[in-house]
Amino acid sequence: MYATEVHQPRTLTADLSLEAFGVMTARRGSEPVHLGPPRHRAVLGLLMLRLGQVVRVDQLVDELWGDKPPRRPHATLQTYMSHLRRALTSGHGKDAGVAPLHYRAPGYVLALDPQAIDVCRFDEMVSRGQQHAAEGRFGEAREVLDSALHLWRADPFLDLTSYEPLAEESARLQHLRTAAVTIRAEALLALGDARTTVESLRREVIRFPSDERIVAALMTGLYRLGQQTEALRLYERTRTQLSEELGVAPGDDLRRVHLAILRHELGGAAPAGQRAEVRARPDREPRSEESRPPADAVHGRAADPATTGTGPGGHTGARPVDDAAGSGRTPAHASPLPLFEGREHALASLRRSITAALEGSGHLTAVVGQAGVGKTELLAQATAHAAGWVAGTRVVRVSCRTAEGMPACWVWQQALRMLGGPDALPGDNAPRLCPDPTVTTLSDSPEGADADRREQTQQRFLAHDALSETILRHADDAPLLLVLENVHLADRPTLDVLALLSDGTQGRAVSVVISVRESGVGAGAEPDGPLQELLADSRTDVVHLDDLSEEQVQTLLAAQGGPGPATPVVRGLYERSGGNPYLLGQLLAHAGGARSLHAARAARQVLTEIPTGVSSMLRRRLAGLAPEVLRVLRGCAVLGTEADLTLLTTVLGDTTPGVRAVEEALRTGLLRRDHDHARTLVFRYGLVRDVLLAEMSDQERSDLHAWAVDVLGRQADGHPAAASRLAHHAWQASLTLPPDQVLPYLVRAGEQAALESRYDRAQTWFRRAHALLTSGPSASGAAAQALQLRKRILQIATVTRGYGDREVVAESQRVLSMSPAAVQEPALVFSQCIAQLVTGHREESARRAHQLRVMAQNGDAPEARLHERLAHGILHLPDRTAEALAALTEAEQTAGNLSAARLRQLAHHTQHDPRFLAMNHRTLALSLLGAQDDALALAQELLALTGCEGTPVDRASAHYSHALVAALAEDADATASSAAEGLRIADAHGLLHWAALLKVCRGWAQHRLGTPGALDALKAAVTDLSARHLRIRLPLHLGLLAHAQYDAGAVEAARATLRRAAREIRAAGEDAYLSPDLPFNRLPRLQPPVPPRGCSDPTEHLAGLPRRSGH
Repeated sequence: MYATEVHQPRTLTADLSLEAFGVMTARRGSEPVHLGPPRHRAVLGLLMLRLGQVVRVDQLVDELWGDKPPRRPHATLQTYMSHLRRALTSGHGKDAGVAPLHYRAPGYVLALDPQAIDVCRFDEMVSRGQQHAAEGRFGEAREVLDSALHLWRADPFLDLTSYEPLAEESARLQHLRTAAVTIRAEALLALGDARTTVESLRREVIRFPSDERIVAALMTGLYRLGQQTEALRLYERTRTQLSEELGVAPGDDLRRVHLAILRHELGGAAPAGQRAEVRARPDREPRSEESRPPADAVHGRAADPATTGTGPGGHTGARPVDDAAGSGRTPAHASPLPLFEGREHALASLRRSITAALEGSGHLTAVVGQAGVGKTELLAQATAHAAGWVAGTRVVRVSCRTAEGMPACWVWQQALRMLGGPDALPGDNAPRLCPDPTVTTLSDSPEGADADRREQTQQRFLAHDALSETILRHADDAPLLLVLENVHLADRPTLDVLALLSDGTQGRAVSVVISVRESGVGAGAEPDGPLQELLADSRTDVVHLDDLSEEQVQTLLAAQGGPGPATPVVRGLYERSGGNPYLLGQLLAHAGGARSLHAARAARQVLTEIPTGVSSMLRRRLAGLAPEVLRVLRGCAVLGTEADLTLLTTVLGDTTPGVRAVEEALRTGLLRRDHDHARTLVFRYGLVRDVLLAEMSDQERSDLHAWAVDVLGRQADGHPAAASRLAHHAWQASLTLPPDQVLPYLVRAGEQAALESRYDRAQTWFRRAHALLTSGPSASGAAAQALQLRKRILQIATVTRGYGDREVVAESQRVLSMSPAAVQEPALVFSQCIAQLVTGHREESARRAHQLRVMAQNGDAPEARLHERLAHGILHLPDRTAEALAALTEAEQTAGNLSAARLRQLAHHTQHDPRFLAMNHRTLALSLLGAQDDALALAQELLALTGCEGTPVDRASAHYSHALVAALAEDADATASSAAEGLRIADAHGLLHWAALLKVCRGWAQHRLGTPGALDALKAAVTDLSARHLRIRLPLHLGLLAHAQYDAGAVEAARATLRRAAREIRAAGEDAYLSPDLPFNRLPRLQPPVPPRGCSDPTEHLAGLPRRSGH
């Protein structure tokens, strides 16, 4: 990523360094360099990504402004560059050096030593640490990785992630950090230091609870410390989370570690599981080292791990072992390339079989697998240096093919020409030895015709036998390796000769190796009788080549592109390619290679687009299928990634032809039965389904989806689990089904998704329903339905994005404009009240609270009183705390008197149980009144209640309340733990509003616990609150920031933050934030952050703030 091509003399920029971890900064020596506003720093960051390379002006403009550039983008960019050049140039006037940033047509270039940039040093050190670990130098690996991780002060480009390339690079570096943590842990385990491993990984598991490599290493460390029970609990917690949050089971590596713990098989000398692999230069070709297969392996004995390159944890290295010293033979095998990942066992089996045949056991070896699985590559690897295995071995490679006018046995004529010598047949003699079976001359009489057939059959047999012997005689003087590819394309005479040749190899130094394609992607005609008999012969060695597993795909991606991309990208690649190397390679090539998968655009390509070559090949394959088989495949494609056989037979008819069509579809190899559910059909390769769907017209797809709605609807009978599938098919059938038939499915799916806390999906279904309703002619009741859908869209958006989000504000205005009467609904007025308060509009919020009071006084509905008490308590919490506490207590009691059904209805719409909402704010009220023990006890009770009964919003908000009151009590451990769990919940459900609030608490706690970069993260979190217009509790958040800054010795920064807090408190009259129980009001010699009412200067009382150099 950071390789340079242009170098400036080091003396000109030797004292300049750039730091991208945290907020991007520059230093000259120890002095900071002022880089200017964020967009200036973004320009520098974008150039840093292509260090030493010219970046086009147009590209920079596009990456800086996207589709909203300024009026004169080039001139604006030039202004930025001028500022950066001045800032980065050392000296002034005649003493000024040459700037590392300069123009070179058609763009700009940053020329700086990579060692002067912290992220470049980090990248290089992680690569070096991985290399040390791979070579078994675990002490050196630990040392260099410690240094690398010490550089990580905070997430890279922390304030610049709104720029896509920098966000993508930040994500790549975070993946790299996770790999570094894992490799370091494995090195520590190999050194026997399980205690340090456990201490370092406990924090990482909190940050990345779903990272199976980290969990596996921590489980191993815990086991070796004698904490087997805790290791097993950690596995169970991870398994549950993977299942509930991601819908997946633990991977093979984690399951192996779990099983090893149960069996007490984890030793203390090496890491468990496979070592994480990071390559600094994944595009560099590995050195080729030649060796002969291990002697034990050749003779069929199990190879010793010490001699076969088995690494810690049982992972077999790709390089064959050189045992030439023990065998007396010259080593000759090249090591497999990284692209050959997952083929070590097949490669070793094939080499053993070939070697045994060449040493005198002569036999046939068949490599069998589906199209694109890598048969040709395996043969090339296995036979590349065969001539050196047994002295004098001759190697002949030929391939069967089909072409118009090609004579029978043509492939054998090619083999004889390559063998040459006096026994090779001239071309004119070939028809004599291999006559065309289709050309016959028969007598007119029946008896004569039978005799003619017998004679011609005998002549063909003798000709085939002579041809076979001619080839075999070439092995009398020297061993012969005959490689015959694509035998599934061979004609009948060629197969007859192959059968005789196989029989004749016995006792001779001859190895005949063939490759045969199974049915499946791109398969041609089914192999006929002779070939099947050859494969079934007990004397034939069959090497079966399967598709790659998901784990092997992940390893291959790491080998080609460094630390692997995100798990969803790997899983999507695996599902679309089915692990088929050809399809996988086509997808990667289409996206620009494995290294590009960290970019969001490339990831989208491999998950959604169809490479041209794949599309052409599959279209040809599908065109050769019978119409009834194609109908089955199309039906399965429309039904989704898994097709229920009952649904298929319903439309096809549970008849013999229908069942036969399904069986024929299975025989193509494009479909298979699910391993766990025999009545479920799945595509072997997801790309086949994609091509089938792409080849159908919109109307064809719509008709099939309409059929699915009809059949599935009758089978589901209103079951909630089928709501999403039915809505999907109904939406896709909108060309066939009328809108009034589609709409109920969409609304039902939206409500079900909201019940399951899948807010993104709920929003999607509600938006689709609204679009469908408003796209056609207005029907009776359509306006009322549209308003209800708009309300649901607003409610879900508020849940995920927060009241201050622009989209939420705009949606709220739309709802009010559609129905002025909506302002009389207590729930909507309460929502408006909180929205105004959250965004800092206290007067408007108070007006809405008064409106609720009038509603409560004029009606007897308990919901109106509930919302009025909640609004009153939340509004007056900072300025009239005791009164607010009383209102919130009453609101909680009122909510407790509502029926369970009514509570569920209220929580369903807002995702907030009103009881828990009142308890949330009561917790803070108690804290501000100085009742810290009561506040913490109530927060703990709230955590327990929401953990059992609450929605994700309830749980995330409860963790925020607990983290906040714990921070105000200066309990950093409790704050960190609760904030981490709350963030996990918020991130899992897309609750951006709560995630922003929780990050403030986490940043304060991490700073107190000494986490590098935590102060920068805290600053960014507070800045993010302003960007989201979250002004509620802002003085508290600013106070926590000031407290951390003061604690770090940043006195002037703390002073500035407290002045801002003073202005906020003064403007809102929130005197409760003056409480001496708040930590930022107890700093030494610091006066309260708000001056007396009569003070003319709201910051003059801060003059006594002590100036500190450290904590």
